[in-house]
Amino acid sequence: MKFPQSCLALCVVLLAFQGVAHATPAAQKKVAASAPLPVRKAGQWELTVRSDELVLQRQGQSKPRPQTVRMCTDAAAEPVMLLAIVPGQEDCHELKVRRRGKGGGYDITATCYVHENRLNAQVELLGDLQSAYSGSFRVTYPQTPIHNTGRMVFEGRWLGACLSGQRPGDMVLPNGVTVNVVDDRKRAETHNHDHQHGHQGHKH
Repeated sequence: MKFPQSCLALCVVLLAFQGVAHATPAAQKKVAASAPLPVRKAGQWELTVRSDELVLQRQGQSKPRPQTVRMCTDAAAEPVMLLAIVPGQEDCHELKVRRRGKGGGYDITATCYVHENRLNAQVELLGDLQSAYSGSFRVTYPQTPIHNTGRMVFEGRWLGACLSGQRPGDMVLPNGVTVNVVDDRKRAETHNHDHQHGHQGHKH
């Protein structure tokens, strides 16, 4: 089975956590967010992701080590980059953003589809998103629970301006490979759009 580059890149980041990021069909109409997604300060961010589960959901596997990625972002790239560490976030059809009251922060939920299989994501963001922030996410696959991530926690810190030669959307994976998540997302959406029109053409 073949997956887009963006999916493979995110699989590398989260493979140890059993997160699986796949291309999703554009068959359903997207729903506008209930509030705008928060935007981090432009520049380079370092994020460390680790499992918060004491007992892994898959028997016989040891607890994975924390994984660290670096992201170069700006205001235009943030709608893609902010949730790039969360599996299955391509072409989500329901996205709800709620500002927290006391203590600040955001609660984000999304409903997406992995090859027509539904997944639900819950994300919590805490902090000012200007110098440092933290949070957690949980992705559940009702039809294929073996891919459930369990509760993952992460910490992000701003390192400064993006390095020379970096572009917004660039993400350096734990193995040192750099991918551009924004470019990969555009390619995936173009593929899904062409695929959808191809199916419509066969109906005539």
